Amino acid sequence: MTEGKEMSGQGWGAVAERIAAEYLVGKGYVIRERNWRPKNSHLEIDIITQQEDEMIFVEVKARGNNDIDPADAVDERKIRRLVRAAEIYLSLQPHDFRYRFDIITVSGNEKSYGLDHIQDAFLPPLTTR
Repeated sequence: MTEGKEMSGQGWGAVAERIAAEYLVGKGYVIRERNWRPKNSHLEIDIITQQEDEMIFVEVKARGNNDIDPADAVDERKIRRLVRAAEIYLSLQPHDFRYRFDIITVSGNEKSYGLDHIQDAFLPPLTTR
């Protein structure tokens, strides 16, 4: 039974990322990458999107229970990992971009969900090590 729960949780996470990407496109964002990983790294960015000259790194958090705030899962460790991956991604770009970090939370299920887009959710820490 535990395996089924884990699989459905991973499945809901993938669905939530798709819902978040569709939401962003509907708002005029251009999706550059989904589930981007630097080479030879365990780091990952759920969605990298762009709006004009600003790069937005989006962490998507999903929960099946509406009573739990998915944004609570974005802790200091997760922020540091996301910032480190964003630094790598930005270093690979041909020119400089303004950037920010957003969180999109999706609560509920595929048929009935709530979505919250937290723009500029956090500032990057001064050090990422």
